[in-house]
Amino acid sequence: MKLDLRLIKPEGNEFNFSELAQDLELAAEGFEFPEPIEVILSAAKSGDEIIVQGRISSTIEMECARCLDIFEMELNPRVQFVIQLLDSNQPEFSDADDFVILPKTTGEFEISDRIRESIILELPLKPLCYEGCRGLCPMCGVNLNETECDCTPDKTDERWDSLKQLFDE
Repeated sequence: MKLDLRLIKPEGNEFNFSELAQDLELAAEGFEFPEPIEVILSAAKSGDEIIVQGRISSTIEMECARCLDIFEMELNPRVQFVIQLLDSNQPEFSDADDFVILPKTTGEFEISDRIRESIILELPLKPLCYEGCRGLCPMCGVNLNETECDCTPDKTDERWDSLKQLFDE
């Protein structure tokens, strides 16, 4: 995805992009993107700065960490950064994630990395189909969200019995 810097006016412009996850090199184990990723950016020029902000929208399919069911979730991360245009012909790098320094002669800016990063940061570390998911029975493997099982809980490890006696006294 390339943002055409020559089209940006002081009053602002809106840019719409639609990309497949494969084109953005979005590949995470356990996550699938069944639909294209939609990006709506607004960019406004103020002197030698271009202020870019927008929203990404996507549907993602993933496996619940507790019950292993596949479920869908909407992702809507925000993206924003500033492009500083300088007279220099050499691109400079900034330590700030939200600040880019480019030569004034630059016509386009590749935004795929920023879009990919925003989506990855929005992915849940432990995906759950819903907050109260009960998961799978550790004994028989039945999905406890759908049925109850007759399993008895594991008895405690016998090696801890002497320590348990200390607390009972």
